[in-house]
Amino acid sequence: MSSVRAHSCVDCRHFNGRPLDVEQALPGLSSLSSAYAAVRSGDGICAVHDRYVAASSVCAGYTNLP
Repeated sequence: MSSVRAHSCVDCRHFNGRPLDVEQALPGLSSLSSAYAAVRSGDGICAVHDRYVAASSVCAGYTNLP
């Protein structure tokens, strides 16, 4: 069972959850810990809104993965 809802950010074309990309988008994050940390869960960066979002977030800009 997954806690992530259907059509959530984690399944969107605009979502980037790669740890290295998250660290690059948020300078200073690696000084606190790392984007590989368990507290980040599956969260990442939304390319549409240019912000850090929870993987379970939902918005009207959702686009299916190719």
